[in-house]
Amino acid sequence: MTGSVYTKAGLLNIIDALPLAIAVMDKDRRVVLANRKILLVVNKEEDRLIGYVGGEAFGCIHHNDAPRGCGYGKDCLKCKIREALLETLEKKKTLNGVEAVMEFKDLGERCLRVSTSPMVLNHEEVALLSVEDITEAKIHEQTRLEKEKLSAALKTAGAVCHELNQPLMVILGFSEILLEDLPKDAAQRRNILSIKEQADRLGSITHKLMSMTRFKTKTYLSGEIIDIDAASEGNDEPDKGREP
Repeated sequence: MTGSVYTKAGLLNIIDALPLAIAVMDKDRRVVLANRKILLVVNKEEDRLIGYVGGEAFGCIHHNDAPRGCGYGKDCLKCKIREALLETLEKKKTLNGVEAVMEFKDLGERCLRVSTSPMVLNHEEVALLSVEDITEAKIHEQTRLEKEKLSAALKTAGAVCHELNQPLMVILGFSEILLEDLPKDAAQRRNILSIKEQADRLGSITHKLMSMTRFKTKTYLSGEIIDIDAASEGNDEPDKGREP
């Protein structure tokens, strides 16, 4: 596209006809053109967009973090949109499908997919920036992945509970028989009560495993494990056995 020279009126007619949100940025990352679609995405009128630097134009909450303005704050240095624009403007490089997270003043945190391309507008080198809001798609994808993980976790939990329940029933059964046969003051009674208590605890854990309704994890050592309590939160626990 760098071989073609466009006028503002000609280029605006082209980008206005496209379904993507598009802005044209000059070497200082100021918006020189914007189509109707991008006005809707950033929820701004044209006079609050044209002539403004990237983050300020689009409504990024970090654009005033540094005295020098957009591009100089600590969060600006991590901004993928800024990086993409600079690479296109300085190296004349086309970039496609760069994913970035931007927090807007009015819209909150949004996930964006941007593409940049070098071009010439009125004999000045500029960058064409297209923006696609993929926040909802990301949420749906995350939900789908969590459902898949939950399904796999439930299948594993079901197999584990099936294998544990039978020996647990035997332990609990024999514990109760021994407690019934022992005198109240027998020295062994305390040990058997401890065995029964831990078996009851295992039974409560298997119940929680079978009651998981969401996929939640927690940090364990150097990795992550399923957070059984959080994953089954809100489900009633079974009544624990009482000493006969």
